Amino acid sequence: MLITPDISTLSYKRQLAKRFDRASRSYDSYADFQKIVLDRLLAMLPLSQADVVLDLGTGTGQALGILSQQLNPKCNIALDLSPQMLTVARERFSALPNLHCVCADAERLPFQEKSCDLVFSSLAVQWCLSPLDLFNELFRVTKPGGYVVFSTLSQGSMPEISQAWVGLDSQRHVHDYMAQDALLDCIKVSGLNLLSSQLSDILMWFDSPEAAIYSLKKVGASLIAGDAHSSVSPTRWKAFLREYEKQRDERGVPLSYQVSFIVARRPAIV
Repeated sequence: MLITPDISTLSYKRQLAKRFDRASRSYDSYADFQKIVLDRLLAMLPLSQADVVLDLGTGTGQALGILSQQLNPKCNIALDLSPQMLTVARERFSALPNLHCVCADAERLPFQEKSCDLVFSSLAVQWCLSPLDLFNELFRVTKPGGYVVFSTLSQGSMPEISQAWVGLDSQRHVHDYMAQDALLDCIKVSGLNLLSSQLSDILMWFDSPEAAIYSLKKVGASLIAGDAHSSVSPTRWKAFLREYEKQRDERGVPLSYQVSFIVARRPAIV
């Protein structure tokens, strides 16, 4: 779902899992933006009951309790690429009935065809590399008549960070996310029927540039790049913070996101 720097798929996936492993214990304390998006996505659920629910990229399991309460599933699957995120989710919901934690890649789901009534995912699918592979997999595991409901970051997210780096170096410091039109095309090609789509600009405010950056690092969401671009000198980092500070207004230091909210459905067999 995102356009990455020049980095192999295997290396990227390993870095991604490690990044979220490290963030597993700090995630909930810094996930204010993620909670806003999750609440909005949960309000878009198009069904009131589902036998098998897959929470794709469950993270620390913030959605699991509400999905279980609202949908009363017989099987509640929490899937994530990060083992440590799943450990936190399992600890958090040890009393949740019918919970199954699965460590796997969203682009290679270890499930049978037509097995899920609902695939739910909040701010996770943007970490996938091949949108066509992803949506083909989501179509494959969704039952006929079942739903795919997700949110993802879209093109134009976090421009404040890019702006602050202008003139300091020529490296990429923010992922290039897919435009919503391209995203919708991939959904349609997969065979899923698009029921609704929204593109929202969500603006967060912070007390300092450091706090804005921590809101990314502490949830595992900072840039994954090749080794040649993985470090920034202290001098350049201080220069970046000074430039970012210039964007402050009376509300604080801004960090904005473009978020796509999608509800799709696998056609029912006639």
